[in-house]
Amino acid sequence: TLLRNRSRELVRNNPLAGRALAILAAKKIGTGIQARPDKGALSAWQEFCETCDYEGDHDLYGQQAMMARCADESGEVLVRRIRMREGRVPLKLQVLEPDYLDSTKFGTLENGNYAIAGVEVDRQGRKVAFWLYDQHPGEALILPRRRESVRVPAEEIIHFYEKRRPGQLRGVPRFAAAMMRLRDYDDWREAVIVKKKIEACFVAFVHGGNPSAPLATGGAINADTDEREETVAPGMIEYLRNGEDVTFGSPSAVVDGGFSYDELHAIAVGCGVTYEQLTGDMKGVNYSSIRAGMGDFRDLVEAWRWLDFIPMALRRIQGWFVDAAWTAGSIRSPRYQFVWTPPAWPYVNPVDDIKASKEAVLGAVQSLSSLIRERGDDPDEVFAEIAEERKKLKKLGVVADTDAATPAKAAAAQDKPGDAPKDEPKEDQPGEEPKP
Repeated sequence: TLLRNRSRELVRNNPLAGRALAILAAKKIGTGIQARPDKGALSAWQEFCETCDYEGDHDLYGQQAMMARCADESGEVLVRRIRMREGRVPLKLQVLEPDYLDSTKFGTLENGNYAIAGVEVDRQGRKVAFWLYDQHPGEALILPRRRESVRVPAEEIIHFYEKRRPGQLRGVPRFAAAMMRLRDYDDWREAVIVKKKIEACFVAFVHGGNPSAPLATGGAINADTDEREETVAPGMIEYLRNGEDVTFGSPSAVVDGGFSYDELHAIAVGCGVTYEQLTGDMKGVNYSSIRAGMGDFRDLVEAWRWLDFIPMALRRIQGWFVDAAWTAGSIRSPRYQFVWTPPAWPYVNPVDDIKASKEAVLGAVQSLSSLIRERGDDPDEVFAEIAEERKKLKKLGVVADTDAATPAKAAAAQDKPGDAPKDEPKEDQPGEEPKP
């Protein structure tokens, strides 16, 4: 709870933490990790994706982004299955903050299971239930009554977090490793700003002269303190008396010795993003360095998608959907296959990247369908759209070099019999045995 509250405070008030959280959600989820089920379930799935939010604000992809943000900021997120009584797919999803989980629930329960920080496990350590509050503990409108949690079976709840240790039951905020550095960096910047403000307050120092007489023409003597009050204005010229001298303040330069640069790199590592993503600083970045840096970041995001988010959250939602749609008679089988497709990564160098992808397909290293899925699209939809587009261009008499069949036909025409003279068979030379 302490880590969660500190993480939320940093996201609210620290621009670096807020930036890191936004980058992580944008790169992990983007516009949504999409699923392509078999045709028999496609229509029902599309309708469910649009109407699945219990609160009615987002579609499934908006809920994915909210889940990713909450998991990074608070360490974990809950998704509750809400069974509806009507509808083509009688199912809604309610995304809940981990505050709903009763962290004070510990010890042996009446049924022989154990409660650990609100998570009920059996004797083998498997999750069987969660103890949840019926309202958010921080809600200001909670009625003045004792707050108690209720037992909710585990099959009704998705508890998503990054599980990094065997037996780990609760999640840790993404910024836990960078919290102290974020706070210290903020304190350092505030100290520098306060120092510069104090230095700016000392405009000039007067040496010698009569302390009871104002230095400038517009000056005056304070009757209470008997001290001089001077006013300095642009373009002002003053003639000093004998023995008076003025020295103007000279604020010192800010020299951090690379402290800021080093701290920002450490903060970026702790937040799970690159230095360039955290700060927007692209000085000294070239194609090779940005590609190498983004390569490591992509590996981490892909591991999060395929090892954590898709199996722990999205496939659970997929199972809930199939169960609800099959029960309602909207699909004919409970065994439809789903293909999950994350959003595509943007090209670092479009020309070279596209050439490399094309060579991989031509060399049979990668299928065209898998390449299209990497770009975040559905192969069947792309092929149908291309076929329809070329059919339309042909009908309208529009000639374009986008038709990949044209060069293939030209190459095939050159290989037809009769198009080129064949080599005449050579006669055997005298003294040589006939060649077989």
